Amino acid sequence: MFRLVAYAPDGVRRFPVHQSELLIGSLPESDICLPYTGVAQKHAVLRFDGQRLLIEDLGSRKGILVGGRKVREAALEVLDEIRVGGVTLLVEDVLPAQSKPPVPAAPRRIGPPRITPERMVEHLGRLSEWVLADNESRTTSEELIEEVLADFGGGVFFLLQGEMETAGLKLVVSTDASWLGAGERLTEQLLAWRDAGHNLDRGGAFDGELAGAPAWVCYHAFGAMERTYTLTAAFPAYRPGEGWSPVDAFRTLGHLVVLGLVHHVGWYEPILPGHPGQQDLVLDPGLVVGQSQVMKQVLEQLRAAIDPGVHVLLLGEPGVGKELLARSLHQSGPRRHGPFVVATCGGARPVQIEADLFGAEVPGKGAPVRREGKLLLAHGGTLFLDDVEQLPVEVQARLVRFLRSGQVEPAGSHAAHKVDVRLVAGSRTPLESVVARDLFRADLAYRLSQVTIEVPTIRDRREDLPLLIQSCINRFCHESGKRLQGITVKAMSALLNYDYPGNLMELDNIARQLVYMAPPGRPVDVNLLPERVRSGPLATSRIDAGSDLDLERMVSACEQAAIREALRRTHGNKSHAARILGLSRNGLAIKMERHGLKV
Repeated sequence: MFRLVAYAPDGVRRFPVHQSELLIGSLPESDICLPYTGVAQKHAVLRFDGQRLLIEDLGSRKGILVGGRKVREAALEVLDEIRVGGVTLLVEDVLPAQSKPPVPAAPRRIGPPRITPERMVEHLGRLSEWVLADNESRTTSEELIEEVLADFGGGVFFLLQGEMETAGLKLVVSTDASWLGAGERLTEQLLAWRDAGHNLDRGGAFDGELAGAPAWVCYHAFGAMERTYTLTAAFPAYRPGEGWSPVDAFRTLGHLVVLGLVHHVGWYEPILPGHPGQQDLVLDPGLVVGQSQVMKQVLEQLRAAIDPGVHVLLLGEPGVGKELLARSLHQSGPRRHGPFVVATCGGARPVQIEADLFGAEVPGKGAPVRREGKLLLAHGGTLFLDDVEQLPVEVQARLVRFLRSGQVEPAGSHAAHKVDVRLVAGSRTPLESVVARDLFRADLAYRLSQVTIEVPTIRDRREDLPLLIQSCINRFCHESGKRLQGITVKAMSALLNYDYPGNLMELDNIARQLVYMAPPGRPVDVNLLPERVRSGPLATSRIDAGSDLDLERMVSACEQAAIREALRRTHGNKSHAARILGLSRNGLAIKMERHGLKV
């Protein structure tokens, strides 16, 4: 069954080809009504005999274009692009009963407490098996502890190394991402409890608070592997009953976690997840996934796109790791023994981008000088086209011809080369919006987005932040040969509360600066963080007894956060962002310059 997809000025419309003859025009009684500029009242007729699809011009002033050529009558194929006045039509083949597989629901992590002594013993048994027998580390410590927290009705777990006042955070797990930054407040409560005369080494519990709500807080200070640790866990929904308290069980849990971390990842490694059980998806070593549901869905979509060999479009903000995902897809498929080549589609003149992709041949003194394009260099492998939405219109036509013929003809040459390459494209914005502004060919957008995967920002996977932070710090420790004692609770809280408009690239830069500036043998402290992180938008959004009340600094932080969010929503369009903020474009430019913000 065929269908016409119309990319019109007011949006995308779809018309099924359900009868043998359809009239295309601007009249309301037309079978395919296109009431737009340039479309005649009776513009063309579409005929379908069950096998062939034909289009015929009815003598309109502007005529019809098929594949960029003006025709009187033409036979149509799937993915052919038709221009009728100011409207682009695309021929689409629709499979019967086409449907998308349901997205699995996220597991429920917060509910009524259901912990019992028997269930706690089961949890400790699984942890013991993970420490001693799970050599491949396919299960992570985060997953095991999150199951324990879920049985308590939801909560947060912190493991600190060293003295309380200067301790480094080794592990944090939470069933709610908003509790990840509560470590500093929990540490303050624990220190107040100690100052009141309670011995932390014996372990215990008290009634405290978590994120402003009453919570049962359990703690235990202990020594393991020649180091000192403090375990703190808080549960808003759980209160111990008569006859049994889980305090002793948490003491055992703390020892098992420390032993497990050493057994699985060594003395100085971060808490990294193991590779998935499936062998069909090979993740790039630089890609840290975590346990967030959105990243698990991304991996499932990548896994589904390995074997068909179709072209894939990765949608996401700058810095979210699109190239790492494209490389993982390449390493997992049958082309993994071929080259992986990266090309950028913006930032240069069209002739330079065309030569970069397709190659060029210019006359030389003795013989022509040839430059091989990246399509030819990627023969037998994968080409990652970054920022494809910025591809010049002149180059788009050549890329469409390549996708149809599979042949590359360098500029200035008449020799064509057959090339077998898979394209993975990266884009900051959906291609449909660029097509609607007549900046991108509809047929090219259709071919590049045979499978579309949305890559989440750090804001959308905030529960992965502790893992991302620790892995970055560990990587730069190995790079610099420096040994640090983790990161303090205050520094981790500030990093967890920051918004990361630059996503993973910005997190990498911050972690590199921290490691290179931190004194060896000591934990990373909050005073080493950049000012924008210490006074980030989320860190100043709440005011309590320990908040910094410098009004100018707070107003500046909120202003920066609002500008970043407006630019994010408008994909960097300053005029649109200024309208959202109620500013003139010049006023926005002044404020961005004052705060040192760049698009």
